[in-house]
Formats: sequence, C-alpha cells, structure tokens
Amino acid sequence: MPSDHHHRNDKHATPPLARPPIWFARATRNPNSLTTIVSIIVAITVAAPLVNGGRIYLLDWSLGPIAPLVSATTLGLNGGLTAGIGGSLLAVALNALVGAATTWLLIVAFFPIAMLGAARLAGGSKWSRLAAATLYAVNPFVFTRLFVGHLPLLIGYALLPYAVKSALRSPAAPRLSSVVPALWWAVLTSLSPHFAWIYGVVIVGVVLVAKGIGPRVRTLWFATQVTLFGLMSSYLWLPHSTTTLPTQVGSASLDLYRTLGDPSLGLIPNVLGLYGFWRIGPGPELPKQVVTGWPFLMAVMLLIVLAGAVHALRRHSKPRADLSTTTSSDVAATSELPAPTSPAEEPSRRTLAWLLLFVGVVGFFLALGDQGPMGPLFLWAYDHVPFFPIMREPQKFLMLLALAYAVFFGWGIDCLRKSPSFSFRGGQLTATWLLALALPLGYTPTIFFGLAHQIAPSAVPASYQQADTRMGTGPGLVLSLPWHLYLAYPFTNDRVVANITTSEFRRGVIAGDNVQAGNVNSQSTSPRSAYLQDLFNLAPTTHEFGALVAPLGVKYVVLSKTVDWPLYGWLNQQRDLRLVMNTPALELWRNLDYRGVGVRATALSPVNTLAQLVTLANDGKLRGRVPVFRSGASLPASAPTSLARTVHQVSPITYQIEPGPAGWVSVDAPYQEGWSFNGTPAIESATGTVLVHVGAAGGTLTFTPWRLVRLGYAISLGLFVLLCAVAIVGRRRSKRLERLGGSDNSDV
Repeated sequence: MPSDHHHRNDKHATPPLARPPIWFARATRNPNSLTTIVSIIVAITVAAPLVNGGRIYLLDWSLGPIAPLVSATTLGLNGGLTAGIGGSLLAVALNALVGAATTWLLIVAFFPIAMLGAARLAGGSKWSRLAAATLYAVNPFVFTRLFVGHLPLLIGYALLPYAVKSALRSPAAPRLSSVVPALWWAVLTSLSPHFAWIYGVVIVGVVLVAKGIGPRVRTLWFATQVTLFGLMSSYLWLPHSTTTLPTQVGSASLDLYRTLGDPSLGLIPNVLGLYGFWRIGPGPELPKQVVTGWPFLMAVMLLIVLAGAVHALRRHSKPRADLSTTTSSDVAATSELPAPTSPAEEPSRRTLAWLLLFVGVVGFFLALGDQGPMGPLFLWAYDHVPFFPIMREPQKFLMLLALAYAVFFGWGIDCLRKSPSFSFRGGQLTATWLLALALPLGYTPTIFFGLAHQIAPSAVPASYQQADTRMGTGPGLVLSLPWHLYLAYPFTNDRVVANITTSEFRRGVIAGDNVQAGNVNSQSTSPRSAYLQDLFNLAPTTHEFGALVAPLGVKYVVLSKTVDWPLYGWLNQQRDLRLVMNTPALELWRNLDYRGVGVRATALSPVNTLAQLVTLANDGKLRGRVPVFRSGASLPASAPTSLARTVHQVSPITYQIEPGPAGWVSVDAPYQEGWSFNGTPAIESATGTVLVHVGAAGGTLTFTPWRLVRLGYAISLGLFVLLCAVAIVGRRRSKRLERLGGSDNSDV
C-alpha cells in the first residue's frame, strides 16, 4: 500500500527542471548578449521611419533603381579614380537583390555591426561592453555621416574595431596569420579610400605598442603590411600614371573641407565633442542645437573616459568577464564552451589602452587638419605625399578618437561600478544604466526616428519612369538639368540631395558635377563639364542648343522642375529641340541634331571663344564641322572633306570606326588624357569631346588607362584571394596545434 500511494503521488509530482539546452546557455552566458539586444533596438528605433516605402535620398547617397554593375568609375573613366569600388559594388549588389530596401538596410545593419565590434574590443563586463558599444555607434560623428549619406564610410567605421583587434594580435601571431591586418586594410579601403590613412594610423600604433617582439620583427611586420596593402591597392594607384584626376586637389579644396569650430566654444572643444563637419547647411539640426547642456554632458563622458584610460594604463592583467551574476547552471553550461583565447593571441588591456591612446590623440590632431599643432605636417603631407590629398576633409580622422572614447568609456563604467562610493538612491543598477546607456544616448538624442525626422523615404514621381520608358535604351545620352550636383526636390521635402537622375534612367546621364559650396562653384577638371557650364551662361543668346550639345552625344534633355528650373526657359526658343513630354515634375526634350556616338567632320572650325562658337551655331555653320580652339594641340596641315563614317561603341572604353575616306571624327566620349586612336593620342575638341584624325582604313579608339585598371584589378583581387587562403590555412593550423597542446615555434 505505501508503495502504491507513493506511486500515485509520483504521477502528480512536479518533474524536475530540465537542463537548458547548450545554445540557450551560450546565449545567456555570452557577455555580448545584452549589447546585441540593445543594438537591435537602437537600429530599429533609428530606422523605423525609413522603412515605410520609397527610397532614402541623402546628400551624397542617391541610389535609384538603375545602378549598373559596371560604371564609369569601375572602368577608370572617372579620371582613373577607382576609389570606393567595394562600397559601390556592395550597394549595386544589394540594389539588385532587395531594391529600395538597400537605401535603409545599410543603416539598419550599421548599428549591430558597430556595437558588437566595439563591445568585443572593449571586453570586460557586460556593462563595459554595452557602454563602449553605445557611445561608439551613437555619437555626433555618426549622426552627421548618416545625414549626408556616407554609408560605405560608416560600414567601414563599423568594421574598424574588428580590424583594430586583428592588428593588435597580429605581430605575435604565427606567420600565416600575420597577413590578416593587410586584408582588413584592403577591405576598409575598398569601402572608402580614406581608410588607407585612417587604418594606417592603427598599423603604426601597433608597431609602437606591440609587446614581446623585437625591433627587427616589428620592422618586418610593418613592412609586410604596407607591401601587401600596397599591392592589393594596385587598382587605386596604377591608373593615375596615364590620366588626370576628375577633381582639383589644391588649397581651394583644403579651405572648402576644413574642419569647423563651434561658434561659441571654438575649434578644439567642438572636435573633442566629435563635431566639426565642414558643411554647415542647409541642414541638419545637430544634436548640440537641441541639447543645450551638451558641453556638460561631454565633460561628464570625458571624465569617465579619462578614468577608464588611467585605470587601464595602470593595470597589467587581462580584462575578465563579469561573473557577478553567474549561476551554478551557467558554470555547468560553460563546461562545453571553447577554451578562452591564449595569452599569446590576446594582448593585455594595457597594450590595447596604449594603442587607443595613440590612435585617439593622433586622430584628434589630424582631424584638425591644417589648423592644429600638427597643421604644418598635415599641410606638407597634403602637398607632397601621394594619395594623401584624399584626406582633404580631415574630420574623417575623428573616427579614431571616437573609437578611443568608446572603449575607455566602457572601462570607465567598470571602474565606477567597482568603486565603493558608486551608489545612490535607486541602487547601483540604476546608476549603471544611466551612465552606460542614458548618458551617450542623451548626448546624441536626435539620432533616433530618422534623425528626428530629418531624413525620410521619398517617392520619386512616376514621370521619371515614364520619361525613361519614352527614351528607351540605345546610343545617345541624357543631359540632366538644372545643372547642379546637389538639388532640393519637392518629393524630398526640399531636402538637398545628390542629383537623382544618374540612377533613374537606363541611358547614360550627363549631370552637374559642380559642388557649389562656400566660394567654390566647381572643382571638376572635365573639359566637357566646363564647356557646358559656360554654354549655359550663353544659352539665352542661342537658338541652336541641340547642335551645340550634339557632339557630346546628347539625344535627350531632361529638365527637373526644381530649384532654379525657370532659368532654363530658353529651352523653348531652340529650333532643334522638340518637347516630347511635360509634367508637373519634369520636361523631356529630344535633340533633333543628334547624329550618333560619332560625328563626321567635313572640316574643322577653329574658334577663339565660346561666344564665337554660339554664333556659328546660330548661323547654321556648325553642322558637319567640329570646333577646336586655336590654342589647342597642333593639327595636321590638311583636313580633307570626309564622307559619312560609321562609328560603333563596342564598350564604354572602346569605339570602332569603320573604313572610309580619311578625315576628322568627333566621338561623344568626354576627353581626358589616355584616349588613343590606333596608338596616336586623341586631342580635345572645343566641346570637350574626343577628336581623332581617321585614315581610310579606320581603326579603334581606346581608353588606354583601362589596361592599367584591369591589371590593377587582377593584382589586387588575385593577391586578396591568395592571402585569404593563407589566413584560413594559418587559422586551421593554429587550432590544430592548440588541440594537440603544442606550439608552432617556427612560425612565431
């Protein structure tokens, strides 16, 4: 009977709690789990208003539905400038896969990537990681770059903590694994060329702070990283030997993109506060314009940063995870977790602190550009060091200071938590939440909800798609007016964004490349753009605008009804333009004088001024002739009459000119150094196009820098793939040796 009673009670007894699965134990035991949750919440809160249909158009981010994989930049046709090719390919690939979502997906992805990277770099307790992650991803530098649409730069910024950690481990790693920093360097630079110098500061810092290795090994490691990075960057520097840059890089650029000071506090406090972006308007409303006590909040954060830095520099032990909330089940669950990283692979917190101190201080002074104590050095490098003019906007160096702030801030939070005096009404947990999370969020509160609703998705009027359908595909370009690089459209709520037409039409688009900022109207070196810019000033006096732009390959003219579009009323008085579409959003004109990608010339017409060229067009004397300025290159003695020539555009970098009577042919490609016909350099026409003298046999017009671009791609990609394979082999080899309990002394 007792046994039966006991048996009956067992039926209703509460079963013992099952041991949680290993994946659950891993998730809750992971010190980054809290950061992961918060990063997702931050990403959703920032991007919530951006996912409601339409595309996000920003100052330097106008990605429409038509974004070709192979662009002029890809081929080196943009003055041989192939910079940022990785970011471009990423955007184009996403655009093909998810369409309009691409324009906000990168914003959503930024926050988890950046926050987890900063958390892993900071290490320590979950509060230290959360504090570092929050300040790194939510600060004025990130706010400003989001507003202007520097999304590839921000993705590189998000990856920077991972790259820093890799670089710090590398000098003492086995040889096969020591190539990883060079790979990171190449990846970051492919997203934005500015990382060639930003991550370069990190590489120099690692050489200075690396422990346990001699000067010879440091020198060899540094030389290896620079050499491998230089070879993987062949696609960047090889093309420039045979062509010219598309923009001017001189004192005007340095003045235009100079880091700005605060109107009240000046330059130094502004940069310390992670502000200083060069463009002051129109927009945005900065966080400091909303948070009236921002200098006080900044001071509090800097005190915590200072505490974390001082504490770390005095310590010699490695950071440890926070075990204060660990339960016995957690400990049991961790019995199957991987062993912690060995000391040889994981540098001490003190070493990391010295590195961050170095890159933070150097990043701060470089962010001042030519204005601070390092101003003369910056100016010398700008004038004499190849590729350094890419840093004409020095404020980008500020991301190094932001990284140092973030990690030191996380460590400072840990210092305060462990302090006996760290308590007040509400408890230590509340105080930790306030300092670790609320303080950085309160410093940049307007980053949420689409930067306080300062950016929003836009629905491009259907007229643009209708115009694209009307124009179709084939040879012939679209001239986009008004002639501005940046415009305020009605459908963007008059927010200034990059010209959208370059990715709205399937045909090639000639659009404004004039920056129009400060006292600078344009920095373009394109002769075609210069010709058009001057032509617009004289356009009200002409009646044959179509003939004047036909050599450029212009088949259609699109006038978007925005900003100063009424100033282009002279289009109505052109005899060779026909209005084929007129909507509230745009006008579409067809050029009746368009003859194809190549224009035959019965003769050359030397001219002295553009006004003389306009007069020739008005008198009908431009048809069949190609104008050249008298001050141009010397021409052959005779220019015999040429019958019609057939010109085929084989590709953007190759034109085939069929046999026929010898004579002159103008091809609609914009002139730049490097165009060659049958081995003979082309010359520039008065309209800024490519002009060649063609013999009876015809021939091929080629953009010769493409050969170096192609070689650069082959070297860069081939070496990148090879080094990735080497790194993978090295990682597997290290893991195998760890399992065997041995070490590979030959590789150290």
